[in-house]
Amino acid sequence: MNISKESLLAVITPDLITLGLITLSLTVLSLPAQARIKCWENSDGVRECGEKVPPEYAQKSHKEISSQGITVGESARARTKEEIAEDERLAAIQAEEDRKQAEKDKLDKILLDTYTNTDDIQMTSDGKIAALESTIKLANKRNEKIQANLDKRTATAAAAELAGKQPTEDLLKDIQSLQRQIKNNDKFVVDKRLEQEAIKKEYVDKIVRFNELTGR
Repeated sequence: MNISKESLLAVITPDLITLGLITLSLTVLSLPAQARIKCWENSDGVRECGEKVPPEYAQKSHKEISSQGITVGESARARTKEEIAEDERLAAIQAEEDRKQAEKDKLDKILLDTYTNTDDIQMTSDGKIAALESTIKLANKRNEKIQANLDKRTATAAAAELAGKQPTEDLLKDIQSLQRQIKNNDKFVVDKRLEQEAIKKEYVDKIVRFNELTGR
C-alpha cells in the first residue's frame, strides 16, 4: 500500500506533535537515577562528571545530566555564612524602612483627617501654647507666695542669730522645704517653656507637611 506524502502530512496534526513532545519529556524525566550523571567544576575550573559529586565539591553548584545529554536538574552552590549574614542585614534594613514608611503614611492620614486647612492647625498650636502659658503663670504666682514666706522665715532666723540664739530646727526645716519648692517650681517653668517650643516646631512641621500633601 502506497501512502502519498500529502496523506501522511494530513494525519500529523499539531496535537500529535505536542503529544509527542510531552511523551519525550516524560521519558527523559522518568529515567532511573543510575542513568543520570552529575557534573561540577573542580578547583582548577575544569568540568568533571560522575555518578556522585566528591565531598570537597558538594557545596558548589552542579548539574544532573541524563543519558541523552539533557540537563534534567541543577543545584545551586551553598551560600556562605557571610552571604547569609549580609542578606539578613539588608532584610532588617528594608524592614525598618518599611516600618518607617508605614508610620509616616499613618501620620499623613491622621493629619488630613484631622484638619481641613492650615488655619485649623495653627489654631490648635496656639491653643496648646496658651494652655501651657496659663500653667506657667500659676507656677510663677505660686513661687511668689513661697518666696514671700521664705523671706519671712529667713528674716526670723537672722533675727534669732542676731539675738545670740540658734534658730529652731523646725524653722530651719521650713526654710529648706521652701527653697526646694522654689527650685522645683523653677524647673517646672523651664520644662513648660521647652514644651511650648516643641509644640511650635511640631505644628510648623505639620503645616509644611499639610501643604505638601495638598499641593499648596
